[in-house]
Amino acid sequence: MDHSFKDWAAEDYRPTVVHNRPEFFPQPAPQKVRAESDEITVGRLLFHLFLLGLTALTTTIATGIWPLNGFLQGAVYSFTVLSILGAHEMGHYIACRWYGVRATLPYFIPVPFPPVGTFGAFIKIKSPIPSRRALFDIGIAGPLAGFVFAIPAVFIAHYFATPSSVSEVTTSEITFNDPLLLQFFARAFHLSSVDMNPVWWAAWIGVFMTALNLLPVGQLDGGHVTYAVFGRRGHRLTAWASYIGIVALAVFSVKSGTWNWVVFTALLTLAIRVGHPPVVDEDEPLGLARILVAIIGLLVFALSFMPFPITIH
Repeated sequence: MDHSFKDWAAEDYRPTVVHNRPEFFPQPAPQKVRAESDEITVGRLLFHLFLLGLTALTTTIATGIWPLNGFLQGAVYSFTVLSILGAHEMGHYIACRWYGVRATLPYFIPVPFPPVGTFGAFIKIKSPIPSRRALFDIGIAGPLAGFVFAIPAVFIAHYFATPSSVSEVTTSEITFNDPLLLQFFARAFHLSSVDMNPVWWAAWIGVFMTALNLLPVGQLDGGHVTYAVFGRRGHRLTAWASYIGIVALAVFSVKSGTWNWVVFTALLTLAIRVGHPPVVDEDEPLGLARILVAIIGLLVFALSFMPFPITIH
């Protein structure tokens, strides 16, 4: 998810000057520290649990009204989608702790409206990222963790699915098109299409949010990974190319009457204007292992991304 960065001169870090390329000003280099014992207080923990509980309530009620038409089904959806989103954010959180980067527990965002019931979750990073390797690991950990939880959800959704007589999953006059991951499982179970079930809907939402987060723009997860792999200039070029592609998809979808990507284009406009802050050590090489993980991340994006997620008839 999108993360916010505070002042580089955080009080928990002893500043020293490190060499950067000429286009960067010297930055204070943080020393790796352990998280303070009072970072996770009882009050803060209760607040995060309150948001989680409220989001569980909104996801159950909102989807129970539409499109699942049943609060028991909404509860199954809620458990599944929050497991995927929670795994995603905890991947970021654990990676932050590994590198001594201060971060909050996940903030879940409740939305009391169908058809999703949430805007996802995010963590807030409260100290600088020390190196490109740390940035890469923190950025990629979330999408990979969420995707690992999404795979069994997709399996269960298709294993217990009821075959549908139509070519795609529909509700009323809206068609929810499958990404490649869901298409693979549908073919593995010899299903041309399935009726919507709560686990399928949660998996669809989780995979779709994974694709959104992996877009290489700004401080999205894909932006973190791109910055770590290609550096500042490579991140900027990739971000603009991706942004132009999404704008083109939005324009095409408006002309076709489906309105895909319109709202997200506005959010990407803000993200690309903010850009990405530098890390302390800009010159640290990633190494072959992380390059291979980056390729896996690209594969995850390919399996999750849908040029036209929704078709309105």
